[in-house]
Amino acid sequence: MLLPYYRRNFFVLWIATFMASSAWQQVVPFLPLFLQQLGVTDNLNQWSSAVFALHYISAIFFLPFWGKVADKYGQKPLMLRAGICLGSLYWLMSLATNPYQVAAVRFLNGALTGFIPCAVSLCAINTPKKLTSRYVASLQTASAAGTIIGPSIGGILADYFDFRGALRASSIMVFMAVVLVLVLVEEKNKTRVESDTSLLQDVRTSIKHPVLFGTMLAICFTAVATLSLQPILTLYLSGLHQGGANWLRGAVFSLPGIAFLVTAGMWVRLGEKRGLETLIPLGLVFSGFAIIGLSFARSVIGFSVVYLIMGIFVASLRPSAAALVALKVDTDFQGRAYAMQQGAFMFGGFVGPLTFGTIAKYTGTCAMFSWLGVFLIISAVYMHNLIQRWSKLAPSQSITKTAV
Repeated sequence: MLLPYYRRNFFVLWIATFMASSAWQQVVPFLPLFLQQLGVTDNLNQWSSAVFALHYISAIFFLPFWGKVADKYGQKPLMLRAGICLGSLYWLMSLATNPYQVAAVRFLNGALTGFIPCAVSLCAINTPKKLTSRYVASLQTASAAGTIIGPSIGGILADYFDFRGALRASSIMVFMAVVLVLVLVEEKNKTRVESDTSLLQDVRTSIKHPVLFGTMLAICFTAVATLSLQPILTLYLSGLHQGGANWLRGAVFSLPGIAFLVTAGMWVRLGEKRGLETLIPLGLVFSGFAIIGLSFARSVIGFSVVYLIMGIFVASLRPSAAALVALKVDTDFQGRAYAMQQGAFMFGGFVGPLTFGTIAKYTGTCAMFSWLGVFLIISAVYMHNLIQRWSKLAPSQSITKTAV
């Protein structure tokens, strides 16, 4: 029996999203070592954080543009465009001979992105309403899991094929995702944009929409929570376990992703019963306490346990935020809405590593964990107060319990 097209879309998009997201992050565990191999000897932490953040700087400005184009011309063509560009850029990075070339490719990587928000939007628009929140949340799970599991894959590939070989493998993985989408995904329903708005107007609309703005903040805080750790984690783990192989560092990187895969469905089902909005402050506050706990870990095993616990609570954030957009934002704006969410994630990925990388430089990595944890706890309090105001300021747009 043939699957309905929307269900086939979902399975294919889940696989393609996971592949693209994990390929995007495979460079993370060996980025400092790759830069070191290219001649960076001084301020390696700062170099790593800066090069890591360049992707996010360009994506912040370009993602809303690509979301607008996708709403006008269709999500699938923009997915294919993004996949071809990104696969080519990963291959180019494997040919880099100095750190400035790596930085340039990372910048272009962000400017030409858009694969994942287009995948989420295509799924939301082409899925029956009763299944939309669950399917969209699951796609965000694939994206987030790939983001965190990707470093593990990259670490293993780097051990077997060296850094350049790992980058080429990432390129091939993205091209495989492109082929899957090209052959198997159908876009029967497309958005119909009735008015030609400017990017500035779209940004204003996103900020004024209480639900969309709140989920953008939640996604931004999620990026700060997860991505601030990644550029410095490799060197920190090396200090805890002298001489550890790339695969070991990659495995530790992957623990939150494993937690995400195992628990994200549970969080979404809880959100359907209790209200998806309740998961956001809950996830932030317990993620904050877990990150503070990292500062007390004195072995790789202890660090891994706490890092896994952090991943369990982070798993509540992105799926619930994506599902809320699918339920509360008009269909003709959803491509731009998911692009805005992804842009918020990129902003957090830019600000977080640079800010907390600098804090680590002056206070030490252990103290940085504590500062990051406190930031997330404060963010949880702010999000709780913001959600309480949604129903008072705009009852028609307030978050309500959902039934799927």
